[in-house]
Amino acid sequence: MKLLNKITLLLILFSISQVHSQTLEGHVYDMQNNVLQAATVYLDGTTISTVTDAEGYFKINGNGNSQAALIISYVGYKTIRLENPFQNKQIRALMEEEAIAMVEVVLEKGPFTRKEMLKAFKEQFLGTTEAGLSCKILNEDDINVFYDITTNTLSATSHKPIKIKNAYLGYEVFFELVDFNVEYRKRSLSSFSIAKSYFAGSTFYKELSQTKKINKRRTQSYLGSTSHFVNTIANESWEKEKLALFVDRFKVDPKEYFKVSDTLGMKKVTLIKEPTKKTAVYKKEGTATNFDGTKKIEVLKYEEVKIPFNIMYDGKKQSLADFIEKVLIVDNNGNFQPLYGVMVGGYLGSLKVGDMLPIDYYQTIKGTY
Repeated sequence: MKLLNKITLLLILFSISQVHSQTLEGHVYDMQNNVLQAATVYLDGTTISTVTDAEGYFKINGNGNSQAALIISYVGYKTIRLENPFQNKQIRALMEEEAIAMVEVVLEKGPFTRKEMLKAFKEQFLGTTEAGLSCKILNEDDINVFYDITTNTLSATSHKPIKIKNAYLGYEVFFELVDFNVEYRKRSLSSFSIAKSYFAGSTFYKELSQTKKINKRRTQSYLGSTSHFVNTIANESWEKEKLALFVDRFKVDPKEYFKVSDTLGMKKVTLIKEPTKKTAVYKKEGTATNFDGTKKIEVLKYEEVKIPFNIMYDGKKQSLADFIEKVLIVDNNGNFQPLYGVMVGGYLGSLKVGDMLPIDYYQTIKGTY
């Protein structure tokens, strides 16, 4: 899944052409116009990256990933995220130093040890699928974890990208963590007590290996994922993709709920009908008259209440999907905007960083499964 970076950024953009080129070039400086050599420049969620040279210069080819955000990262500076970067031919980026606050030392012992909190973090960040459990974080010492006993919330931060070796899918993943929170219903770190969890950041993938076994695993991770689900809606290919849509336990025709149209080389998916069910909302006393006289009765009031969609992949993987936004713009890889237009649960909700793939992965397997 591509995630939103909320960090404030300062950019000076020079637009050379109105035509969207697939090549980007520019320079990276600090706020005093000093060159920043070896700054990392990459397209979010891809394997495409470069570093700046001694003049702060970089050049990067999108290779068809024109919808990916451009990320510029340098240790000790605030990460820059530029949406729709290919609208600009030349980029001059000014990076702002990041003030790293000293971690406050609290003498009072918390309810959980760092080892316990780190274990819970990895479960909710990497996931507990076969892919998630195979992942190894290479720089755990850079991660700060803490538990707020007033809100029963586990949070995590990292001033350096989290380096993840995903041997199962054959990638090394660099994840710049922007936000991570897990809210529990009580003071606990048990996954059974989670009320909701959330994380956000940007990713870069480095290929470690590519064998038939690895490629098969990657395909399995894609099938039944959120990108696969949204791609299926956009392409109206439910039967081919072995996906089925249900409302209140009944299989429905997706065309009753979604309208798909073309826009600027992408798909526009519009939710035309909310999934609902009739629910008794309250009881009230009434009266009725029969041949024995008048007696009290209870009258139920029913209302149509919005519910999530149920999704079934291949007759076994069950998920929930709640459309927060009624309109999604979907590219040909299944990436969509607004990024938080769909909230998922069930099987889809269990897929974390360990099962994430580069955003252009669909194009490499299209028509092969």
